[in-house]
Amino acid sequence: MPYNIDPSALVNIPCPQCGEKTAQTVATIQTSPRLRCPACGTMFAINARKVMDKLRAVEEQAELERRRRGV
Repeated sequence: MPYNIDPSALVNIPCPQCGEKTAQTVATIQTSPRLRCPACGTMFAINARKVMDKLRAVEEQAELERRRRGV
């Protein structure tokens, strides 16, 4: 079953340079392949497909857990 992830949901993306996390919306991740770290100013590229695949995997696991608990 495909999972629709809320475009306004926030995802913490770590900076590859300093490790500081920046909160970005799913919509931003899907449309902006480059981010600027708010701590060190480094511009870095993100792989939106990889991030979205991980989010979907987390959502699938959460759904399986909800079903297991009968929620």
